[in-house]
Amino acid sequence: MKNLFLLMSANSPSPLKAQQHDQDEDIYMHWDQWDVPETHYSLPALMHQDLTRIRREHAAWAYELGKTTIDGKRVDQWLCQGAELSMWWCSLLYERHPKMTPFLYPLFKLLTLEHFLAGKETIGKIVQLGGEETIAGILRDFCTKTGKDFVWENSSSTKKTITLSAVYRGLPALIRAAVRFFDWLIRVKRLLPRRRLRKAEGETATIATYFPNIDLEMAKSGRFRSRYWEKLHELLNEEAERLGRHFVRWLFIRFPSPQGSLKDCIRYRDAFDAQKKDGISFHYLEEFLSFRDLLKSLRDFLALSFTSRRLEKKIFPHFHLTNSHIDFAPLAKADWIESFRGWRSLERTMQRRAFMNFVQECGPSRFTLFPLENCPWERMLTFAVHKAHNGPVYGAQHSTLRPSDLRYFDDPRIFQGNQDGPPVPDKILGNGRSACEQWRNALVPPELLGKVEALRYLYLETAQKEEVQQTSISPARCERPRLLLLTSFFRDETAEHMRLFLKASQAGLLDGYTIILKPHPYLPLAPYLTGLNHPHCTIGEGKIEDYLIQGTLVWASNSTSAALEAAINGLAVAVMRPTGDFDLSPLQSCKDLLRTGSLKDVALMLEKAAPLTLPADYLLLDNTLTSWRKLLIKTR
Repeated sequence: MKNLFLLMSANSPSPLKAQQHDQDEDIYMHWDQWDVPETHYSLPALMHQDLTRIRREHAAWAYELGKTTIDGKRVDQWLCQGAELSMWWCSLLYERHPKMTPFLYPLFKLLTLEHFLAGKETIGKIVQLGGEETIAGILRDFCTKTGKDFVWENSSSTKKTITLSAVYRGLPALIRAAVRFFDWLIRVKRLLPRRRLRKAEGETATIATYFPNIDLEMAKSGRFRSRYWEKLHELLNEEAERLGRHFVRWLFIRFPSPQGSLKDCIRYRDAFDAQKKDGISFHYLEEFLSFRDLLKSLRDFLALSFTSRRLEKKIFPHFHLTNSHIDFAPLAKADWIESFRGWRSLERTMQRRAFMNFVQECGPSRFTLFPLENCPWERMLTFAVHKAHNGPVYGAQHSTLRPSDLRYFDDPRIFQGNQDGPPVPDKILGNGRSACEQWRNALVPPELLGKVEALRYLYLETAQKEEVQQTSISPARCERPRLLLLTSFFRDETAEHMRLFLKASQAGLLDGYTIILKPHPYLPLAPYLTGLNHPHCTIGEGKIEDYLIQGTLVWASNSTSAALEAAINGLAVAVMRPTGDFDLSPLQSCKDLLRTGSLKDVALMLEKAAPLTLPADYLLLDNTLTSWRKLLIKTR
């Protein structure tokens, strides 16, 4: 019988030294490595090839678990507590955000391993070399169920560092929720007391959006320009001028930003209100919670906590996909607890009530619009608007759609008009061919799917119309070639990218280059620059389009969507490989894309990186906003 050695890290001990077996009879599988010896297997690479199937099966599990009956009631009914919208549909487990729900990555790899083993009866033993005890426990249980032997060779002697955040995470969920709640009361709610909507003449519309991420120069003069909606502001103000009044209510979803503290943001909001040039009203969601609402939310949260605790023993046996022997309850338990007994639960219970209050005060609306990411708050808003019969709800794709961004892909049964399922917008709006094709392939009904201009990327229309010289001179051959390094919103990706950049710089690979480090606005690079000694390296500020100059070689972090903008501009692009995470690159479908994860890869990038080939209609770029105009603006 063959043995499968699962190497959990690049530093795993040699299986040939640990076990005496004939190498030809053994299989070597790498848990995290993409680049492996020719005779070995990469589990992340196999998972990436099988992603669509696993994604579909996991979405089906999330939907079906909500409909599973326990003690005479469905799970989603058990988890309503004080409202008609079940918190199951607003949980981390149903949301399936690859960054908010980190257990999904090891789970998908375990499911890939199970699929790999199917039909391979000659493999009689799995040997896990290193790695976590939780994974070892799941594999041991899997082997017991499938008649295989299991051995865990754990050579790790890592000592856990005690930090304040580690102590906090070790507290019971209810205590963590209480700590966060009182912090929220002092830092947030104290500054955002209950306010009511001002009355408006005629019909209004609502746009909910993250705030800030705005044009700061315009904000200082009292004008509101969201980076999420860009040129749509002009269209809305044009319609307001035709009507002789503003008609849009802006509902802000608070998001911490280096653009300013909450106090700064409130001053911007007040200036927008005073000028009244870009909307009828501007409110944070928290302003629709009174003291009585807080008490009711706390009551609902405690009831939900009690119910979820009662359900655990009966629901955890259902934490496996259909026809799968991988029991992932040990991985998912923390997210179950956080979703129904932790701060996330309390926060979303309050948001649910705030949305209901807001919608009741709004009355009938021309439309309700939000940036679509399938976050729980979007479902709450959609539910509230539909319940009040306040008009159509539109979810518009803001950025790019990656196959591994699991939250965008639901089980198709949610589109069948079932009132007991998760709320669905009346229109799902893609911003180009790529997104709409992915959604169609995921069985989003054609009547639900629309296409609108990609507001964030409209500046690219000119670049797309121009003929780009695909055989342009390689940046490496220029007198002083330019390297533009684009980092990520996510700390782990940025840290890995900067680690390789510093290593390449110290190895002399980047000598002679002019280097611009362009960070994500929400994540400064200063903490990552220790040890940098390059005479021609600067940190870029401002808009990304100012740096996308012909002849520039662009080196992007894994998930940053700015890589797509560079590719559409016809620049040579290379992208970091993911490390310990899903591949979230918006360019992952490009066969000629170079990926970096080692100094050898960096050297290859500098030698061979070239412009990529993308379909002309990858994004819908039309500065006249024809599609948005047809959707939102009433004809005379």
